[in-house]
Amino acid sequence: MTGFVYLAYAALAVIGQVLSSLYPGSTIAAAAQVAGTLWYSIAALFLVRLFGDPSRGAGALAMVSVALGCVFQSLYYALALGRGAELVALTFFGMFLIFLGYLVIRSELIPRAIGMWLVAAGVAWFAVLLPVPAAVVAPVVLLAGSSELALLLWLLFRGTRRGRVPA
Repeated sequence: MTGFVYLAYAALAVIGQVLSSLYPGSTIAAAAQVAGTLWYSIAALFLVRLFGDPSRGAGALAMVSVALGCVFQSLYYALALGRGAELVALTFFGMFLIFLGYLVIRSELIPRAIGMWLVAAGVAWFAVLLPVPAAVVAPVVLLAGSSELALLLWLLFRGTRRGRVPA
C-alpha cells in the first residue's frame, strides 16, 4: 500500500513539473505542484509508519521535517516566493531523507543499502545551500531522486520482509 501511495506522489510530481514547464507561472501548474507537495506529506506518513513510529524519536523528527518542507515548498509554488523559500524547503526535505534513511536502516524491512542511500541523499541536499554552480546541484538532485526511486521501486516490486518490526 505504501508503495502505491508513494507512486501516486511520483505521478503528481511529474504532472506538476510538466505543467510548470509548459505553462510557467500559471495557476494550474502551481496548483498541481502544491497538490503534489501535499500528497508527499501523506506518502511520508505512510513511509514513516512502515519503518518506524511517526509519533516519537526519529519518526517524529522525520514528520516535522517533511511537514516544514511541504509548507515552505507549497508557499514557494503558490505564492511564487523567491529561491530562498525553495532552499529552505529542500533543506527540510534533506533532513527528512536522513531520518527516513535511519528508520529504513534500523527496521531491516528492506535492504540497509537503500537506507544508507537515503541518508547520503539527505546530507547532499545541504549542498544546495552553498554558493555552488548549477553543475554541482545537478548530481545532488540525481542522488536524491535516485534514492527515492530505488525506495519506490523496491516497495512496489519486492515489498518488505515479513515478520520483522521496527524496534
